[in-house]
Amino acid sequence: MLFKNVNKCQQRNPNFIFDEACIDILNTLNDTASVLGQYTECHNCHFQNLTTLEPHKNTSILVNTRYPLELFFVAQGKNQCSVTKLLSEHYRYGWNITEKCSKIFIKDPADSAYLPILTAFIVLFCFGTLWYMVKCIYKNSGRLRNFIAWNTDIENDLGGSSAGTPLVIERTPSVRKHPHRIKSIDVFRGLCIMVMIFVNYGGGKYWFFSHSVWNGITVADLVFPWFMWLMGVSFAVSLQAKLRRAVPRRQLVINVMRRCFILILLGVIINSNQNLQTIGSLRFPGVLQRIGITYFVVGILEITFTKRSEVENVSCIYDVAVAWPQWLFVTVLVIIHTCVTFLANVPGCGKGYLGPGGLDDHGDFFNCTGGIAGYIDRQVFGEHMYRNAACKKLYEIDVYLDPEGILGTLTSILTVYLGVQAGRTLNTYQNVKAKVVRWLIWGLATGLLGGALCEFKENDGLIPLNKQLWSLSFALVLSGMAFVIQSFLFVIVDILRKWGGRPFFYPGMNSIFLYVGHELFRDTFPFAWTPTSETHGAYLFMNLWGTAVWVAISIFLYKRNVFFAL
Repeated sequence: MLFKNVNKCQQRNPNFIFDEACIDILNTLNDTASVLGQYTECHNCHFQNLTTLEPHKNTSILVNTRYPLELFFVAQGKNQCSVTKLLSEHYRYGWNITEKCSKIFIKDPADSAYLPILTAFIVLFCFGTLWYMVKCIYKNSGRLRNFIAWNTDIENDLGGSSAGTPLVIERTPSVRKHPHRIKSIDVFRGLCIMVMIFVNYGGGKYWFFSHSVWNGITVADLVFPWFMWLMGVSFAVSLQAKLRRAVPRRQLVINVMRRCFILILLGVIINSNQNLQTIGSLRFPGVLQRIGITYFVVGILEITFTKRSEVENVSCIYDVAVAWPQWLFVTVLVIIHTCVTFLANVPGCGKGYLGPGGLDDHGDFFNCTGGIAGYIDRQVFGEHMYRNAACKKLYEIDVYLDPEGILGTLTSILTVYLGVQAGRTLNTYQNVKAKVVRWLIWGLATGLLGGALCEFKENDGLIPLNKQLWSLSFALVLSGMAFVIQSFLFVIVDILRKWGGRPFFYPGMNSIFLYVGHELFRDTFPFAWTPTSETHGAYLFMNLWGTAVWVAISIFLYKRNVFFAL
């Protein structure tokens, strides 16, 4: 039941940490009552016995406030009085077991758990507003400087004493760095890497800044697929530019292989930065490994089939039709993924199971975590897997599950290639409206298709949204969202130039460096420390501070023209 100290509520003044609350339960019946409970997030899980109370006795139990809790009691052999409530941290609640079903009530209120987020938002909003005002004043100060210089010229013409000594020294206009880059892509990438750093540092220990337990998506589940989608966009744009310069395809293949090798090597190095005792506990899969493999597959595919020549007066579907070999290959991978997922028989688990195992489905698939995807990874990697899956505590699983496993790589390739398609659209059509409309159509189509596959619900759909399995619906929905966001940023940043993309632009220019750096130094000062109190406010401040330090590093590197590329 996600408890750290089950007897904490027996103390007079318990020292709560984040997501903890107490329920004082009083049995007013003349019979012994057993209190059972389970979190609603736990899909089809058996209820667990929390306490047993003799007649007219009371006790206090510790509960986790991350998910809604359902309680009921058993008296005289019958289930009675089911109560479901989302509790608030640090509160003390009361529940009286009576003949009539009573509600859970507040005995001792506390401060809101979301007050730190509101405070942080207000502070960041005020800081951003002040920064914007200062920049506007600085930009408009040129008029004032010109006015002062004009008055000085008049004084000089009238014989003023300052003749020959200019009061204002005109600065030469600054040259825009990387004038041919599509800035909105860097802004979007910077947003992803900033959020990724923040959630990897802990996200203030809020549930929506943590990865979803199993099905569904949270803020933490968004950034990795968006990052991979953007990798596809960037590759398509850069490949077209290199082909126009007549760069040999052999050289392009060598560059793709080199980058793939470096990414996989960096991923293994990051995985080893976990105080490992033996080589047997080293994790082989990982984020950078998946990026490297998908980059290699999509890169070789595009280098092989992308044409060098440019076509004028293209049709409305030219950007799709010209890439039919690539789409055929990616579609085959998706079909293979789907067939293996639903048709492969897992020993002791059957076919088509997509759950977390453990307590899921009343424990009928206890050791079947991840279905065929988890089974393949455990057969291939053995002990060399991720050991702290997001579903481990809630579902009480005993087997390993790696969120960057083998089978999910196939649908990850689809995510990257949808990004390539966005980049091809950008290269093909010259009209801004044509680009944006096509992106929005792609976003709507993929989003609706993904929603239809999961039947627009969290659980029990045909193919639920699941980041840990990188399900087909997850790849489609997140790619659809990326199409829409990129369309908006492209118009605002690149076309209308209403926003310069700061501060997200700076991390986007050195994204891989920031990712590797924050992983290597995530537990070192000044990026992180051990907070004196385990509260949302303490963790939120620390995680925002660590993220801000990396943003400052990215600004420093940008101002000095230092850019790390693989």
